Amino acid sequence: MEVKKEKKTESQNLLNLVRRNKRMLSAIGTSSLVVSSGLIAWQMYQSQQQQEEIRLLQEQLNNGLVSQQQQQLSKWLQAEAKDDWKSPVSYVPVPQEFLDRLNQFDELKLHPMETREDFKAIIPRHLKMKWRLVHQANEGDYEHHLKAVKELSRLKLHESEFTQIAQCCNFRTVVGLARSANVDLRLFVPPPPLPPSHQDRTIVALFREILTQLPRKADKLDECIVYHTTTAIDDYLARADDDEMMDDDISTEFLRESHHIHSIPRPKVSQEGLVEHCLQALLSHSTVEEQCPLLISALPLLNMVIKEHPNNPRIKSLIGKILSNICLHSQHHHNLFRNGWVGILARWKQDPNLLVSMPATKALCNLDQQFGLHKYHQGIYLMLPTDRHVQHKNTLSNWGVDIVFIHGLLGGVFYTWRQQDKDNVRDFSTDQISGEDYSFCWPRDWLQDDSNNVRVIGVDFDTYLSQWGGPCPDQGFKQSLEERSEDMLWKLRQAGVGTRPVIFVGHSMGGLIIKKMLVNASTSGNEQLEQLAKNTKGVLFYSTPHTGSQIAKINPLVKYFFFPSVEVQELEFGNPALSELNTYFKQFAAKYKTKVVSFGETRPTRQLGINLNFVSLESSDPGIGEFYPVAYNHMDICKPENKKSVLFRKFYNMVWDALDEANPFIN
Repeated sequence: MEVKKEKKTESQNLLNLVRRNKRMLSAIGTSSLVVSSGLIAWQMYQSQQQQEEIRLLQEQLNNGLVSQQQQQLSKWLQAEAKDDWKSPVSYVPVPQEFLDRLNQFDELKLHPMETREDFKAIIPRHLKMKWRLVHQANEGDYEHHLKAVKELSRLKLHESEFTQIAQCCNFRTVVGLARSANVDLRLFVPPPPLPPSHQDRTIVALFREILTQLPRKADKLDECIVYHTTTAIDDYLARADDDEMMDDDISTEFLRESHHIHSIPRPKVSQEGLVEHCLQALLSHSTVEEQCPLLISALPLLNMVIKEHPNNPRIKSLIGKILSNICLHSQHHHNLFRNGWVGILARWKQDPNLLVSMPATKALCNLDQQFGLHKYHQGIYLMLPTDRHVQHKNTLSNWGVDIVFIHGLLGGVFYTWRQQDKDNVRDFSTDQISGEDYSFCWPRDWLQDDSNNVRVIGVDFDTYLSQWGGPCPDQGFKQSLEERSEDMLWKLRQAGVGTRPVIFVGHSMGGLIIKKMLVNASTSGNEQLEQLAKNTKGVLFYSTPHTGSQIAKINPLVKYFFFPSVEVQELEFGNPALSELNTYFKQFAAKYKTKVVSFGETRPTRQLGINLNFVSLESSDPGIGEFYPVAYNHMDICKPENKKSVLFRKFYNMVWDALDEANPFIN
């Protein structure tokens, strides 16, 4: 009964205090009463007392020393405490007895709802907002999550507040923040320390351990996966044991995207060269879903590699590609989150180097499948927008145009779509950082202002080529045009291409792949593929050999470098299959009223000391739409000098026509 007596005494004392300050309270309103520090302290005191009484009475109950009246009181206290903890407390519950006695004054009338709202006013708005946003981002529905993450990414906080929020955000919130524009990197928890099993071991030993566990001769394993794994183990890890390591990487073998041989084979194995070849082997295995669980165990090793080589963009690019493939499978998402990789990818996404930022952006997109809705498989890259743009429930806000860029043979998404560099001074650079005077990726840099309603996708269809050019000799370029187009069409559908207006841009053989995809989609009988065909608003060709190329008939040495294997047969000038494909494509464009613009080269391309005419004007004209001969060679025809170039202006006009047609507020 002492407890009840103490509660009554406290209530009486507080009531007396109110009476003494009646005039002041009447003047400033009821809010001051509820927010008074005395009332808060009283409530905290009561809560502590209840918990202590429950503990003491429970001990007495266990010892059989409590009367029946005390047992009833104990049950009441336990029930009250249990109810208090069922839901978060957002206000101070004032006893009804106290309110009844207080309301005898005409000037002061308090309702329970007033106490709830007044207590919320205790916490300053700038302090409570961030936690409300965290809660909405973590637990809110689709639209509330999107809005809360966007607001969280814009907050300006103190160092300790960043740390607190980083520790409270769940997986989906952290991924959303990582994809937000210019997010503060302090919102991400750093990676955990290395496990004890890795602390005293070398990178070489750990690479050897993981690569020897991966299959090398499985029947269903791709030949190039076997090649890269064997090369890494036998040619690099083995030589590391023979004391043939060197400090600096003196070369790379063959830069396929720039179409130049620029070094000789290196005599020794460099530390960075070894790491790159081992990562290339892991990248090839990451394309096989069944082997991704084993690659998850290599995450601490990848952390060690980053710390050992913090300034190597090629290494970061390879790791980003490995992670983007693993991220395709949602069962591995939380492993990546717990190991701190979302924060690392967020930092790489902000890296100005194209080699680093594009794979990181792709990996984050694959982590964000719940809200991004699409998957970007191997060889498919999101160039623009680089930040989080998702599908809202309000369909009017989802309008826009997709643009797909497909390079030609020996090209690449990281190299083909550069601004023209007449002196070729940037061919060998791994610092692919665009500036005001030059763009390493003009589709991304020159369409930034349109990114709210334009999505730009780059395709890299030679998926088994190494990062810096060493192709797989056992399988390089063995896919036919039919196989390439079928594989690419499926991947683009996984990325959501075809659900809204789309424009395709192709250089050289990339244009043939585009035509094959569209013709197959229109005649597939598949509703989704037919939707892609109907939504194709434009196709732009940069020197595409619609009827073949004379290059296929030159001497075998030159032919090997530029049109190897199957493509030699398919690209022969006058090939009936190409003529038939062009006929079907013209029927397709006429049926769906697809706009077609084509450019033909008029200058020879000098390679290996030989002037080569890759595609004649006759072959580069598909016989439909607009055709423009331009004074460029085969390699430069897809690289505009600036935004005033006809190569860009005709493309941009096509984009704006599609945007005007798609805009629901205009139509």
